[in-house]
Amino acid sequence: MAMPPPTDDTALRRLADHVKRRRVGLGMNKIDVAKAADITINTYMKIEDGKPLRDLTYGKVEAALDWAAGSCQEVLRGGEPTPIQGLEEGVATSPVTDSDLEGDVGQAVTNALIGVADDMSAADIRALKQRVIDEWRELRRNRRGSSGGN
Repeated sequence: MAMPPPTDDTALRRLADHVKRRRVGLGMNKIDVAKAADITINTYMKIEDGKPLRDLTYGKVEAALDWAAGSCQEVLRGGEPTPIQGLEEGVATSPVTDSDLEGDVGQAVTNALIGVADDMSAADIRALKQRVIDEWRELRRNRRGSSGGN
């Protein structure tokens, strides 16, 4: 299901900055990207001007910038784009979200405790799992804060 175009100006500006940095980093001008994406220059300019586009158009721009599908939406949600440059043909990447990792960490802790701690109650396992997840969240916040938000 396609997400509606975002209306958050801060998120759209952030995406515009990422797109421009990527375009410049690839040595492309705006017309190059528009042609590679098979869109008009006016449509392309909307993204660098911080205006919302349809998901289909974001997908075309992602391909032109050698980003994995969904990268624009990921940036709009506060994440980072996933470059695909240098990958073997036929190989795709997908960003891993914090919620994906959190769920995986929680499941790994539960599985490990069930496997080694016969005397722990379900409540104790849940409490320890929650402490691990809370610690993981704090580490993520600290890491993001020390890297300037990246």
